[in-house]
Amino acid sequence: MHLSQIDRHPNGAPVIRRNSPRSRDVLHSHNALVSPTPPSPRATIFPEGAFPLTQTTVFPIKYKWIGRQADLDAAHILADTFHLHPLVARILTTRNCARVESAGAFLQANRSSLIDPMMMHDMPRAVARIRQAIQAQEPILVYGDYDVDGTAATAILVRTLRKLGADPAWFVPSRFTDGYGLHTKIVQAAAEQGVKLLITVDTGITAVEAGDAAKALGVDLIVTDHHHISTVPNAVALVHPAYPRSMYSFPDLCGAGVAFKLAQALLGEFPEDLLDLVALATVADQVPLVGENRVLVKEGLKRLNSEPNLGLAALIAVAGLAEKRVTSTAAAFQLAPRINAVGRLAHAKRAVELFLTEDPQEALSIARELNVYNDRRKALQSQVETEALTQIEAHPNWLEKKGLVVAGKGWHEGVIGIVAGKLTERFWKSTLCVTVDGDRAKGSGRAIPEYDLYRALADVPQRTGVFEKFGGHEAAAGFSLATADLNRLQKSYGYAVERNWFEDVELDPHRITDAPLDLGELSFSLVDDLAKLEPFGNGNPEPVFFVAGVTVEAAQTMGKENQHLKVWVRNEQGFTYPVLAFGKGEQRQVWQTGTLHHLLVTVGDHQWKGERTVQLRMVDGR
Repeated sequence: MHLSQIDRHPNGAPVIRRNSPRSRDVLHSHNALVSPTPPSPRATIFPEGAFPLTQTTVFPIKYKWIGRQADLDAAHILADTFHLHPLVARILTTRNCARVESAGAFLQANRSSLIDPMMMHDMPRAVARIRQAIQAQEPILVYGDYDVDGTAATAILVRTLRKLGADPAWFVPSRFTDGYGLHTKIVQAAAEQGVKLLITVDTGITAVEAGDAAKALGVDLIVTDHHHISTVPNAVALVHPAYPRSMYSFPDLCGAGVAFKLAQALLGEFPEDLLDLVALATVADQVPLVGENRVLVKEGLKRLNSEPNLGLAALIAVAGLAEKRVTSTAAAFQLAPRINAVGRLAHAKRAVELFLTEDPQEALSIARELNVYNDRRKALQSQVETEALTQIEAHPNWLEKKGLVVAGKGWHEGVIGIVAGKLTERFWKSTLCVTVDGDRAKGSGRAIPEYDLYRALADVPQRTGVFEKFGGHEAAAGFSLATADLNRLQKSYGYAVERNWFEDVELDPHRITDAPLDLGELSFSLVDDLAKLEPFGNGNPEPVFFVAGVTVEAAQTMGKENQHLKVWVRNEQGFTYPVLAFGKGEQRQVWQTGTLHHLLVTVGDHQWKGERTVQLRMVDGR
C-alpha cells in the first residue's frame, strides 16, 4: 500500500489523497528552490549611511576558559562505589550527580525510570478520542512539521495508527509555500475531504485561528507539541509535557518524544520499533539529553545500531556509517543534516516517506536523494555564510553589540537558520539571519548557550511592533517582517538582547572545561569510563579537559585542502600524544616545534586495522 498524504491541485489548494502513487522525483520538481540568483558579495539591505564601510579582517574570537567546580570528596566516593576512573567521577559531580543515588540513576538510566505517559496533560482525552475514531473508522489526518523532529514524529504516529488498524492520511507543510505551523487552509481542505480527527505532532500549540476553524468545520483537533505555550487553540486535547500545572515531571521532550509517549499510551506497551526515530529526533532537536531524553536516546541508539527501520538503515549506509557505531554525535552531524536538507531545499514529505517505506529499493533511492540535497545545502550555506561574513567585515561596529543581525537579498530561506547558528558560534552573539524578497523579509535566529532568545525577541514586537509573525523557543526562533523595518529590527534587537539577560548567563565568549588532565593519565580505562557518560549532546556535552604546559614536537596539516591539523605534544614527564585539530589547518604556523601551549581537548579512541589508540581532539588552544 502506498502512503496516505495530502498533495496539491494544480491551483495550489491542498487535497488529501489516499493510497497515492509514489511522489515524483523532488530533485527535478524543485530545482527553482535550490538555484537562487546570488546577490553581490557586499550587498547589504541596511542603508550605507548608517554604518561606516571600514575594511577589516574577521578573525576568530578568543575564548575565556572557565573550569567547572567539582566536589572532590563526592568524586572519591563515586569512584569507589561505581569503580570509575577518578576523572569521570569528578565530572559526574559537576553534572548534578554528586550523590550516589543521582549518579546511579544517570549511569544506569533505563526505561524503568520513564514516566507513565498518561500523566501528561490531556493524554487520557487524546487516547480516548483516537481510539473512538479508530473504532468508528473515522478519517484521521496526522499533521507534522518539516524538520527532523516533525517528520520523525509524523512517522511515529502514522506507524502507530496503522498498527491499530487505522489508515491515516498525513501532511507536512512546505517551508516555502506553507510555512511553519498549523494553517487554516489545510484544516479547511481536510474538512472538505471528510477528515473528522486532526492530530498535530511537533506543532499546533499556538494555532488559535486554525483551532477555531477546525471546531467550526466539525473537525476534532488534538494538539501534541513541545514548543513555547502562550495562547492555546481550541482543541479536544492539548498534549504537552510542559503544560502549566501538569502532573508530568519532565518538560523537555521534543515533538517526536511527545508522539512516542502518545504511541506508548495508545499501544499499551513500549514501542521498541519506534526507538530509532525518537532517538534521532531528540538529538537533532537539541533538547537536553538528561532525564527521559537520555533514556530514549540511549535505548534508541542501541536500536539504530542493531535493527534500524529500512529508511534509516539506507540513510546510515549512504552516510558511510554502515561499518561504524552510530553515536549521538554521528546522528546529530551526519544523519540529521541529510534529513533536514530535503525540507530546507524541497519538500520534507520525502523524509516521512523514507521513515515509512517498507521497500528496500525505495529506501535507498530516497536516502540517495537526501544525500544530494545535503551536498546542495552545503554549497548554499557556504555562499550565504561568506556573504554574511563579508558584510560583518565591512561593518565592524555591528560586533560592538551583544546581538548580531545580518540580511541579504536572495539568501536561500532554507539555510539562513544554519548560517545564524554558525555566526552565533563564531562571534558568540545571538544572531538573526534574514533573507529579503522584495518588500518582505524572513529571518531565523540562534542563541548562545544558556541565553533565552525567545524572551529577547518577544521584547522586540512589544516595543516596536516589527514582527508580522514570530515563534520559537529559548535556543532558536523564526520570524517575518516588512523589509522597510529591518533597520528598526537591527537597532531594537541589540537593545533587547542586553535587556533580557541575567547575571548568571555568561555573554562573553567562553569555553567550559570539565577537569584538568595530565597526559600521563590517558588510558583505555579512561576512554571506556567516559563512554559511560554517553549519549552526549545539549545538556550533557562531551567532557572537555584542560591540558597545561605541553611542548610541540611536530605539526602537519591534513585533508584534501590542508584544512585540518595534527599536532604532537609532550609534557614535562615525557608523555607524547598526537592531537587532532579539525578545521584549524590555517593555524599551522602557530604550532612551531618547541613552542609551549595550553590545550582544551576531548578524549576518545581510534581503531584502525585492528589497532586501538587513544585519540585527543583539540577544542581550543593557546
